[in-house]
Amino acid sequence: MQVKSRALATVGVLAVAAPAAAVAGTSHVKTFQNPKKTAQCGLEIHAAKKPATLVLCSARGIPKTKSPVGDPFVQLGATGPAQLVAISQASWVSNSVKTLSKGTLWSSIGVTCYVGTNTILCFNQDNHGFVIGNGKYKSF
Repeated sequence: MQVKSRALATVGVLAVAAPAAAVAGTSHVKTFQNPKKTAQCGLEIHAAKKPATLVLCSARGIPKTKSPVGDPFVQLGATGPAQLVAISQASWVSNSVKTLSKGTLWSSIGVTCYVGTNTILCFNQDNHGFVIGNGKYKSF
């Protein structure tokens, strides 16, 4: 029942997002943030000559891990649940951050993110994901 609820929640968010997304469009930039700059996401650095496999996001409110070193980030791939990680430096493939408009969908490597004014919601084909920004973190 919980998986069905997650899927319905994702569909519900997309149904609400779809009209705004039609105006704002879909982005494929490498690194992006929401309009209030409370969350940032992008493709995580990966081995040379290998494709990216993870989206990496940062925002105040992401829980700290047990690692004594690094700041809290969250990773999401095309399948499986989101993973909390501690990283000592920003590890996106690009340092050029694009501020996306509210309602923009971002999509790459099997992960889709919906950009809100204060938050970013990301999910994968397994309907796993998270909402970050505005000092909050919620995984599903």
